[in-house]
Amino acid sequence: MSTEIVELEIARNDWDALRCGCGGSAAHVAAELLTLARAGTEDDARFEVLEGHVMTPEVLLEPALPVVSVALAALADQVSPPARFAFLEILLLIVSAESQPSELALLGRDLPGECRAAAGAGLWLLYAEVFSGGSVGSSSYAYEILTIVEADPDRLERVREAAGDRLSWDLR
Repeated sequence: MSTEIVELEIARNDWDALRCGCGGSAAHVAAELLTLARAGTEDDARFEVLEGHVMTPEVLLEPALPVVSVALAALADQVSPPARFAFLEILLLIVSAESQPSELALLGRDLPGECRAAAGAGLWLLYAEVFSGGSVGSSSYAYEILTIVEADPDRLERVREAAGDRLSWDLR
């Protein structure tokens, strides 16, 4: 397993400057992301700082945008299948969120839109994940993310048809 791409993406962000949902800096979020990227088993592939640190139900917090970039880096890296699944789940939860703290809106930010745009920049990583055959769960999460960030409905429909049983029954 290699986490070099994840490590580079984590180092690219100033986590200390980001306000975490817990009230402190988001430096511990970066450490948790690296731990997740290095996880080898399902038991180890946990990201316990999503809720209340990166987001609350449906509300994104400041660390969400760099978490998206790290999750995409993980898809480009050689992380374990359980870690890939966890990164896809995190990405799906973030791009599905609809709101942000009012102070970000007052600054003219659209954090949910920024996160969806950042995830959309990894479009081909997500398509590759759909067809990777790694697991039905990972393929399905990647497809669900694509239903949110893909601007071309024709391409998305063709992928859904071609993916077939790589997707969960409810997405076929």
